[in-house]
Amino acid sequence: MKIIVTGGSGFIGSHVVDALLDRDYEVVIYDLEAPRYGQSCGYVRGDTRDIARMVQVLESGDIVFHLAAEANVNRFYESPVYSNDITAGATLSVLEAARRTKAARVILASTEWVYGSLPDAGDEAITEDTPCAENPDHLYTSSKIASELYCRNYLELYGVNYTVMRYGIPFGERARPETVTPIFIRRIVRDDAITIHGDGSQSRQFIYVKDLARGNVACLDQAAENQTFNINGKRRISVLQIVRTLENILGKKAVLNFTEDRKGNFKGRFISSEKAARMLRWEPEQEYEEAMRKYVAWFLKNE
Repeated sequence: MKIIVTGGSGFIGSHVVDALLDRDYEVVIYDLEAPRYGQSCGYVRGDTRDIARMVQVLESGDIVFHLAAEANVNRFYESPVYSNDITAGATLSVLEAARRTKAARVILASTEWVYGSLPDAGDEAITEDTPCAENPDHLYTSSKIASELYCRNYLELYGVNYTVMRYGIPFGERARPETVTPIFIRRIVRDDAITIHGDGSQSRQFIYVKDLARGNVACLDQAAENQTFNINGKRRISVLQIVRTLENILGKKAVLNFTEDRKGNFKGRFISSEKAARMLRWEPEQEYEEAMRKYVAWFLKNE
């Protein structure tokens, strides 16, 4: 089976490529950036909005993992038209190329953000049956919801099979430097202050990128066809827990600057990945602290 991975040169995509190669799949990276982690696989330089180019590539591919998108939510605010074009617009292009080539399936990388900034609801878990945000408060969220809707439209109208993966917050080797964990590591090492909004209790379900990559591979299972899955960490990790974990690993206290909480700051709510465990036999293997130790060791060596 040949698998195309759009965005396969990036942070998450490169780990997905590694996981696919470990299982002896034939892989082709489709990306504007050349692979930089030494994988033995094919590479096509291309823009996901180029339908003709995508058709050429998908003619020889069975399944496409569509991971290419705007990853920086701040850039959505700064450049909304462009960011939407390379996210929702690109998803539409990939689906159209899949339709024309009769590709077996499009597996889309989405996000837990589609549930919106819901108020903290204690132990009530969010599942795949929880409705997406009716009034998204961020362009990034709206673009990801649109991408999911396009997948459903293309199944209903053209018979293009899909799988939607709603990622948790990834961390680990090769992470973009502007994400929270590398920022915190760098600030602690340099004795720079870390600003904490409110009391630091805001939480997310961080997931080690290698576990996330395994979750992607699990979605190749036939049971995942035309389904949506949360691919998330086991437990909620607060901002303050990130800091305390890094202090313990680095053996160094962080300089903390507590400030007024952001208006409407989402405190966090548990997002269940039980469906993936039940249907795909996938769940995270790495505990947060154990995975963070691996990442910090890699970060200090490569920084």
